[in-house]
Amino acid sequence: MKLGASIFPRKLIPIEESLDYFESNRYIDYMEIFHDYPNREINDEKELIDLINSYNLKYTVHAPFIEVNPASINPALSKDSINEIKRSIDLANELDSDIVVIHPGRSIFDNDNEYMDEVYAIAEDSLKTIGDYAKDNGVITCIENLPKIRGFMYQDIYQLQESLERINLPMTLDIGHAYTAGFAVDDLYFKNIKHIHIHDNDGVHDSHLPWGEGIIDFKRFFEIFSKNGYDGIYNLELSSKDYVEKSIQYLKGLKLI
Repeated sequence: MKLGASIFPRKLIPIEESLDYFESNRYIDYMEIFHDYPNREINDEKELIDLINSYNLKYTVHAPFIEVNPASINPALSKDSINEIKRSIDLANELDSDIVVIHPGRSIFDNDNEYMDEVYAIAEDSLKTIGDYAKDNGVITCIENLPKIRGFMYQDIYQLQESLERINLPMTLDIGHAYTAGFAVDDLYFKNIKHIHIHDNDGVHDSHLPWGEGIIDFKRFFEIFSKNGYDGIYNLELSSKDYVEKSIQYLKGLKLI
């Protein structure tokens, strides 16, 4: 099992502290770098990039989504968002990473179907532009399903899958997000899933709990993805070291590590 973890984006923990912790954790092979505040400027800090590359870790990159919206109906904002995400692809190249995770966008007018048709068309065009840039640079952009929060797009994983088929891009499956949107474990497998975010919840709140502290049937989840030959990274997207440790203990209980 390829196990990764995020760098606790909900807490302002220095990136060096996260690097030290993940390198010392013998179960973690990958660290997912949240390329947004307070880590947006990594691209311009050669010494920091050299430091990151000095650790015995592999990396994935989570593109920014705070105030970034590739589906914006304002063309200037969607263009700026595309350029911000391209910076994450450039960072992935600096770190010898081949996975960049992208949030597909949001809109406050999600109850207006005619309007949303246009917004989803903009999203597809933007994601295709980003995906083409990534392919030209040897990086895979994996588009993430979003949680059931007002205005977030692609809460429906089947709708996301249909869009990704049209623009020929892979998916980051976020199992916690899918559960808040009403999907169960048996609904979640698609062949084009190349990256997975895992955290637990109560089926309502996107709380990013440790595995085993919510209602998600992880045993069944791992059975399905193992049976179908998934060989990508399972990334723990959690908000504290304690949550990471609890999730690793849970995996041990399932005899998966």
